[in-house]
Amino acid sequence: MNDKIKAAAAAKRTVITGLVSGALIALYGLWISRDHITHIGYTIGLRPLEAETLFIFIDFIAIYGKMLTSKRLSAKTRRIGYKFLAFGGVASLGCNIASGLLLSSIGAAVYGAFIVGIVAALEYAIANTKAKATINSAPRESVERIPATVAQASAPMSVARQRANQARELFAQRPSMTAAELAAATGIGRNTAKRIVDAGVSSTLSEMEEELVD
Repeated sequence: MNDKIKAAAAAKRTVITGLVSGALIALYGLWISRDHITHIGYTIGLRPLEAETLFIFIDFIAIYGKMLTSKRLSAKTRRIGYKFLAFGGVASLGCNIASGLLLSSIGAAVYGAFIVGIVAALEYAIANTKAKATINSAPRESVERIPATVAQASAPMSVARQRANQARELFAQRPSMTAAELAAATGIGRNTAKRIVDAGVSSTLSEMEEELVD
């Protein structure tokens, strides 16, 4: 049990480490993307404040749209989220590629596209990072099933005892019955009926319970 608890704790630590690492890399990617988008802002003649904050209306819109696509939200909200995500993603990709092309550098344009792609991939990975099923859920499931299991096991036992008692009473009234006749009349197994006949009326209830293994 202790080993399973330790394994679950280790899995959680791994998940947390992965989430933090992915978030830091994504933030760095967003910072580079911001620089490229700002470059486009200055190129198209925006004022310094507008150019420096243009990324908020592009990259952050994409992030906000991603949040709205959560399955916990309504279908209508998710559709809106996908639209925001598509707008922000396409605009960010365009700005990052255009920034490189304006510098007459194919490498910079490819790098800009790569940054947008890796940030999108990291966002997806962060949203889907989960630990595999651990012991935390298993005991609860087992405990919930215990009453049902006990009930299922006790029901056949009660029927077996009742039939065994009926067979004893019937054999006490008609000691000339054979084991086959006793089994057919009461519904018990032939082995149990034979034991009743062999042991006579003095058969105990514990012997009757062996009906379950017939």
